[in-house]
Amino acid sequence: MEESDEGPVIGLSGIMKLTGLLPIMLGAAFLLSPKTAIAVGPQLTEYGIFVSMYVGVFAIFLGSAQWLVSIYVKENLHVFGRFFAFGLVSTVLLEIYGWTSGLIEFEFKFLFATMIPVSASFVLLMYSFNPEQSKPLDAEN
Repeated sequence: MEESDEGPVIGLSGIMKLTGLLPIMLGAAFLLSPKTAIAVGPQLTEYGIFVSMYVGVFAIFLGSAQWLVSIYVKENLHVFGRFFAFGLVSTVLLEIYGWTSGLIEFEFKFLFATMIPVSASFVLLMYSFNPEQSKPLDAEN
């Protein structure tokens, strides 16, 4: 019996579970405290609070979908990894649009917070470009 000197190896499934926590946590923050979780929170009207709660529920749904995909999909998990990375990048692009159009006042802390989905999408893409190769069923011996 050989022991490997490698540390614990985390695969794409584990990475997808970790990055799926991000929308779940953000969605919970939007539901529990929309005026402090959103950049323009103090200026939200009653309708804005409703929309932020809607976005929170949708974010929790997407994070849960990412968890379910990482648990049940085995064959083409790299395709879903790229798909969820695209979703994270699209939220970053919306944030940048908010800054450049003047909808959101730019502050350095928002740039730092934007690096979280950027790094999550980078890790997802990095792990999804080299998917694990599974052995064929007839090659057991």
